Formats: sequence, structure tokens, C-alpha cells
Amino acid sequence: MSGGKPVVSQTAMRCLQVLQVVSDHGRSNSRKGLALRDVVEKTGFNSSTAYRYLQTLEQYGLLQRDVDGLYRLGLKVVELYHAFSDGNDLRSVAYHSMLALSKETEETVYLGILDGLEVFYLERVDSPLPIRPHTQIGGRNKLYCTALGKAILSQKEDLLAHILGMGLDPMTANTITNPKNLISDLQQCRERGFALDDMENESEVRCVAAPIFDQSGEVIAALSISGPVSRMSLERLIQELGPKVKEAADQVSSMLGYIKRRV
Repeated sequence: MSGGKPVVSQTAMRCLQVLQVVSDHGRSNSRKGLALRDVVEKTGFNSSTAYRYLQTLEQYGLLQRDVDGLYRLGLKVVELYHAFSDGNDLRSVAYHSMLALSKETEETVYLGILDGLEVFYLERVDSPLPIRPHTQIGGRNKLYCTALGKAILSQKEDLLAHILGMGLDPMTANTITNPKNLISDLQQCRERGFALDDMENESEVRCVAAPIFDQSGEVIAALSISGPVSRMSLERLIQELGPKVKEAADQVSSMLGYIKRRV
């Protein structure tokens, strides 16, 4: 079509809404799938409509149903993820730097990208130590209270203004909810090259992250190091881990074609 808004299939959108409900349930660390009645409750669809969408998604392999009749994500999702991963230059370029950073620090390393008003966790390398963060690949969090999100947000003033206009809901007692304080925090991030999350998104977890830039100089992602406060003192974050994650992020940016301008 020419001009105007593209035509969107309401049937397809509703089917994808059902898929999203099942996906969100799985990301909540629940071991059980969703029953039909749960899908009806969460979507507001009637039983016959919800069941029709569930059957369609099951037939395509995006959902699977267990012996108890509960729905969870199917193997087709894994296939699609690997197809996406294999074709994603950012992930393939960043992965070796992430491995090296995790090995050097013995902490969990994340790669996150901007997805709307959230940070999307694209890749992860686990710490070899027994206590570690639980955010999985495919998870999402708010921008203003995560190190990954703040590293990205520090480079996007227009997006920051939009988020401030929506309000800063507290995720923990440490979440920065005062706009002036957040602006000051992001200014520090720009000056030192990395952002901090001091138990602002999860209690007992601290993170440090640095932005990744593409060939055009646009921030497209961030790398973070995350761990429990028992190992992640603020001094360690600022003195040791911050410079390390910045160096790794700069390396990835360079491999993506970014050339830092000399001031």
C-alpha cells in the first residue's frame, strides 16, 4: 500500500499476545506452564478464542502442551533464536570479549540492547562462582535502574526526557526516583565511561556497564558485569570492574567500526 499506516492483522496480533503471555510466564522462573483458563484470565479472550490461538501456536511449534494440558514455549522458539543469533553481528562480535571479561573477573557478563523503553538481554556469560544473578537471555528490565540501561540512556537525551516524563517507579529502596539525581548520575556515567547499578533494580545485586557504539557513533548496546554485593563493593566496581568493562565495550565498538573522535 502507499501512504497511511500499514494494515495490521488483529488475528495475528492476538495470537502473538497469547504467545507473549506464555513467554512472560516462563520468564518469571515458573516451572509450570499455563493452563487455558490462565491464558483466558491474562488476555481477556473467551475460552474458544484463546484455545484456537493456542492450538495454532502449538501446531507451528511455538508452544508445546505437556501431559497436564499446560502450555509452555516450544522448540520452534529455540530454532528461531539460533537463526537470529547466527545472523546477529553484534552478538557474534561481542561474545569473545564477554568470555574474556567473565574469565578475568569471575563474574557474570551481560550484553544488552535497547528495546523500546527497556533493556533486552541479548547474551550472557555466567560466573563460575555459585552465587550469581538470575536474569536470563531474553529478559527485560527498565533503563533507569540498571547499569546496562543507564549506560545506553546516558547517550540518549531524547529518550531520557521521555522516561522522566513517565515517572521513575522504585524497583528497590535504592532506585533513583528523583529526576535531578538521575540526570546527575548519567552525567557521571558519561564522564567516566561506565554506569553503576547500586542495588537499584535488585536487592543485593550490583552491576557496572559501558555503552557500545556502532560505525555511525550511535549507541546500540552495552556490556555489564554483575554480581552479588558480597563480591561487588562500590570500590571494586569503580576502581577495578568499571575500567575493565569500559575497555571491553570499547573493543567491541571498535570491531563494529566505531572510531572515537579526538577532543
